[in-house]
Amino acid sequence: MANARSRYDTIAAYLERAHEAQPGLLYGKPCVMHEGKAFAAYQPDAMAFRLHGRHLDQALAIPGSHGWDPLGGAANSPGWVLIPATHVLRWDRLALDALRCAKEASERRVSYRPAPPRPEPAPEPPPSTPASLAERVAMALSSGLRTLTLSRGE
Repeated sequence: MANARSRYDTIAAYLERAHEAQPGLLYGKPCVMHEGKAFAAYQPDAMAFRLHGRHLDQALAIPGSHGWDPLGGAANSPGWVLIPATHVLRWDRLALDALRCAKEASERRVSYRPAPPRPEPAPEPPPSTPASLAERVAMALSSGLRTLTLSRGE
């Protein structure tokens, strides 16, 4: 797709000019680098980004996106997400997020693994019925509670 390549070229030129990124090749694919490490790469009809944290989770939630291996193998490389050209309008933000992630990774250790899925919340107990409420009150009274006073907070 010619538009995808021209969009990649525009994004790469902006990152080089405004954010001191460098052009490069990642296993023969055009890429954008920060301090010698690729964080965005062009694939025919797609663009790949190396992300971590919430940025990675958000990118993987985009329809049609999936993990990507720069070497073209079956296994996905940690942090790399391939975003198809159908989402070309999201590439700008993803490229800036990938650059931010690359800068963070050069300063500290980061995890390129997606966050584990959250556990399902426990089901809410059913509401009390009048019969179950009466049973609990009777049990409380039989256990030694002789008087029960109810008052209004006056």
